[in-house]
Amino acid sequence: MRPQGVRRNLLLCLVIGLSWGCSLDVGSRGPFGPEDPETAVQKVKLPEKTPSPHVLQFTGEDTVGHHKPKMAGAAFDAAVKRSTNAPAVLTSSEVATLRNAAEGDSRVTKLLGSRWAFIDADRIPPEGKISFGCCRHTTDLIRLVYYSYSQNVAVEVHMKEANVLSISRHEGYQPPEGRQDVQRGIELAKADSRLAGKVEQLQGHGLLMQPDRGFFRDDPGYAHRTIWITFSQGQDGDPKYWAVVDLTEDKVLEAGEEPPRS
Repeated sequence: MRPQGVRRNLLLCLVIGLSWGCSLDVGSRGPFGPEDPETAVQKVKLPEKTPSPHVLQFTGEDTVGHHKPKMAGAAFDAAVKRSTNAPAVLTSSEVATLRNAAEGDSRVTKLLGSRWAFIDADRIPPEGKISFGCCRHTTDLIRLVYYSYSQNVAVEVHMKEANVLSISRHEGYQPPEGRQDVQRGIELAKADSRLAGKVEQLQGHGLLMQPDRGFFRDDPGYAHRTIWITFSQGQDGDPKYWAVVDLTEDKVLEAGEEPPRS
């Protein structure tokens, strides 16, 4: 009987000790661990006078509609102003010469088909090299970008001087609208019966658009060279008329009058 009593007393002491220890531990910690003492923050008296906000000023040297803010420490010396890297920009004469050479190549004309538009031309670094900024004018490799309405595909022509190096198709790629895209879109929109006689005295504008792909039926012009045409009084006037032109199909899909804006 004595050994059982000793074991009972030991077990009772163990239970009481664990309960006392756990109760102290629980009371000394929060839900995410022991609670740290609060950080003493020194109180600071607020200023009697509220500081005046800094006023943002603008220079009067920029073009209309584009304002450059004056900045502290800004240098106004003309010597530090950025300028266009003239040697890296192709001149209109250079572009015309390159286009004549490319469009006189039978491989290019075959890929472009009967209806196409020239988009852009720029210098490119040699393959495997990267050339930026002021160093780009050192390369004599040129890329001409076209869009073939007949084939409904973008075409790139790589040239060196007046020699065609390679021609490639870019399926599914829609380069930004070019001048010929906009001109053709305006011509088709003006000839449409819904706008004929209403937009002759207005200025036309064009912006490439991508009609949505529908679950059951795609929007008209989907996956085609489609451009949004608007007509307004001058460059900055509100649009008065609009048209959606499918250049791939060479037709106007939709056209109408813009609702008046208050």
